[in-house]
Amino acid sequence: MGVCACWILLLGCKTTAPVHVWRPPELAVEPAGVAFMGISGPDEWADPIEKSLLQNQPTRWRLIAAERLESESSIRLVSGFEEEPNDVAVSAAARREGLRYLLHGEILQATGHEDRDDKISLSWRLTGLQPDASSAGMPVSIDEALIEQRYPQLMNVPDVAERTRQAAVLETKRLLAASVDRQQVTLASPRMLPGSRAVRRGNKLARSGNWPMAEQVWNGVLESQPRNPAALINASIAAAARQDFSAARERIAEAVRRSAFSPVNQSLAEETLVWIELRQRDYHEAFDLPPPPEGWLISRGSL
Repeated sequence: MGVCACWILLLGCKTTAPVHVWRPPELAVEPAGVAFMGISGPDEWADPIEKSLLQNQPTRWRLIAAERLESESSIRLVSGFEEEPNDVAVSAAARREGLRYLLHGEILQATGHEDRDDKISLSWRLTGLQPDASSAGMPVSIDEALIEQRYPQLMNVPDVAERTRQAAVLETKRLLAASVDRQQVTLASPRMLPGSRAVRRGNKLARSGNWPMAEQVWNGVLESQPRNPAALINASIAAAARQDFSAARERIAEAVRRSAFSPVNQSLAEETLVWIELRQRDYHEAFDLPPPPEGWLISRGSL
């Protein structure tokens, strides 16, 4: 066996695959009732986004249109050509209803240029109505690159402006509620070790999005070769992808132990251990879960 082949045997190789994981909301606020003040900006952008948010609300939140809280005459002030909700009157009505926040959006940039429909920037402001309800805010910017990376399913929407509006709704929900994020993960891809061909077959399935079948293939390798570090690494990622973090942690800990003579596999196993820890922390934060019974493998300060 040549020198290069020996290095491949000892070091192994890597490949990547997309995986969907849960992530906590961007804004660190508890879900609650909200008086939705609407969105300031061009109607052709603001109206569809408002309607979509009210009809399909962020998980665990309750958005109530401001005009529903009081009669139109008591909460609106006429100014120029528009009627806008009066913050003071709406705040009073919202407090009476037990709501905790006002939510207001503003379109800062609808198209980037007058002849473009593929970019939008919004500023969201969440104002606390109760003494223990903190205020928060965050901008949201959407363009074609973000849509293609984060919401590839929207690329099937033929109208550019419509898919940009739909992406704006999804990005807004990410501020308030747990969401699913698409990430690229690194898989071990051995070439000359026993079981390498089967491990790579599982990798191909994972790259196509078929993680359940990929995990079955890697588990098959582990049945005959329980110490195979590449199969352990990849199977740990598959377990994390289906939120079985106990199995993921057990597999990756074993992979770290079994990778002592393969520097690349050892490095990848250690990186994957940290990745699994971060994804489990995100999952627990997203759904307000306590720490796992076995505790965290890594302290927060060392992440």
